[in-house]
Amino acid sequence: MSTDGTISGRPIFAAGAVIVVFLAAGLGAIVGASGQERDVALDLFGVVSFGMTPVSMAAFGVLFAGGTLALLFGLVSVASRHDEPSTSR
Repeated sequence: MSTDGTISGRPIFAAGAVIVVFLAAGLGAIVGASGQERDVALDLFGVVSFGMTPVSMAAFGVLFAGGTLALLFGLVSVASRHDEPSTSR
């Protein structure tokens, strides 16, 4: 704990991000296991093509959730650097 009385929220957000990524992996595995057409490749915007298996859908969930959270946390970090509290009142 710092001496000026501030507490960092980074560990809380990191724990939340880990939980969200694990949930995305679990949901991806469930969707992959219960998919109707297992032999059909899934196209994502015509660029990425992969089979709808539990492992590939879990990997997709992890990559998508992790990438989205990394982008959002990065944008917040950049925005917070530019937001300096004013000392004059």
